[in-house]
Amino acid sequence: MGLKRGTRVGEGAIREVAAYLLDHPKNGSKSQVMGFAGVPPTAMVRSFHKVYNNPKGVDSCCTKDAKVGSLQMFMKNDGSCEDIGPGAFPVEQVHKISVFDIRMANADRHAGNILTGRGEDSRTVLIPIDHGYCLPENFEDCTFEWLYWPQAKVPFSEDTLDYINSLDAEQDIALLQLNGWDVPEAVARTLRISTMLLKKGVERNLTPYQIGSMMCRETVNKDSAIEEIVREAHNSVLPASSEATFLEAVSMAMERRLDDLIK
Repeated sequence: MGLKRGTRVGEGAIREVAAYLLDHPKNGSKSQVMGFAGVPPTAMVRSFHKVYNNPKGVDSCCTKDAKVGSLQMFMKNDGSCEDIGPGAFPVEQVHKISVFDIRMANADRHAGNILTGRGEDSRTVLIPIDHGYCLPENFEDCTFEWLYWPQAKVPFSEDTLDYINSLDAEQDIALLQLNGWDVPEAVARTLRISTMLLKKGVERNLTPYQIGSMMCRETVNKDSAIEEIVREAHNSVLPASSEATFLEAVSMAMERRLDDLIK
């Protein structure tokens, strides 16, 4: 396993690329370089250089020992969110990252991996980076720094709601497979459930804080609401049940929990 539960050593690069691929622009077309959340363009690359650890020596004509990893576009920035208080961040900038992190069940969203920059109108822009721990196989380590920011308690705008309602987990999984990732079933399940929670949450007019809080543990040893929902669904279906049956059980348990939340 990796440093975060639900990820494995050596899988960080493919998750970095997946984060960029799934950061869809508002119009749904990846013809635009930047997506809704502003994840920098990222690609898988092969690299070979004599300064790398090459136990068998260096053969300039052979690339079988080339290193494989992700390469991300450098983004001009003024530092990270660790350097300034969140009061200066526009609500829509915080919301775009909250939508992305909830979808991706991000297990490593701290202030140091959100850069600050300036847009064309000189307004503050937030740039999310470091997504090697997104799309984990379970929800144990979801961590969202923005939960503690006041903007997270502001309702989503109509524009953001339209974007959320356009999301489709099945299309996302197909896109990742098309780009060469044989998505593990546990990862696909995480994406389906997190997208389900996001969409059902906004149907009930929940804020980023309310939805995000369901995905994060209050303490290390206390399961989050989403973990409890998954466990309840797992206990309610037969061992040989299909994925569709399990997800229907998740949906029912999730709706009960959400309805209790808004009473």
